[in-house]
Amino acid sequence: MKRAKKNKKSKIKAIIFDSGGVIVFYDHMIAVRKMSKIIHAPAKKIFDILNGEKTNFSRLYDLGSRREVYWGAMEKELHVKIPYGKFDKLWCTIFWRNKKMYSLIEKLKKNYKIGLISNMGSLHHKYLFKKYHLNDLFDAKTFSYKVKIRKPDSKIFRITLKKLKVKPEETVFVDDISKNVNGARRLGIHGIHFKNNKQFLKELEKLGIKPK
Repeated sequence: MKRAKKNKKSKIKAIIFDSGGVIVFYDHMIAVRKMSKIIHAPAKKIFDILNGEKTNFSRLYDLGSRREVYWGAMEKELHVKIPYGKFDKLWCTIFWRNKKMYSLIEKLKKNYKIGLISNMGSLHHKYLFKKYHLNDLFDAKTFSYKVKIRKPDSKIFRITLKKLKVKPEETVFVDDISKNVNGARRLGIHGIHFKNNKQFLKELEKLGIKPK
């Protein structure tokens, strides 16, 4: 099936999205409050571990470590025993879908190749793609836990560009974290720092892209 002609003003051929904070929203505190009650540890400490880099939790999780390893990092920090199975389930309750973005991507897909680059572990990958039926949205997907590289490392962008068969200047990258957007821009990719759906549409228009 041939793709429709792109806007003449735009030389863009592909748009690559982040997942968390763009396609799905999340709030760590949804899980943190319940985790705190189970292990009788301060919610703030749990949040800081899940959300920060000091304990290596996010790096270990994003790069595909076993749950004994990433939850083990929390155990070491809090000096408590963690029920891995229960915490895995709670760790998946933090998301809800950005319905407007889902609809926008379906429209953009008519005219552009759509990619995904996500700093994400296999647990969230399986959960989100099953729950929200995300698989059909993307022409190419790159997950940190599979390639053992995280944004903003240039390698993860190069991998995805190769999958989509596009050049950096033909590509837009959308992420809610500025350092990841800057990582893409250093390669010559057009970067959009996502803040909300309305702002995202305005940024697309600046690039000559209008979802139809």
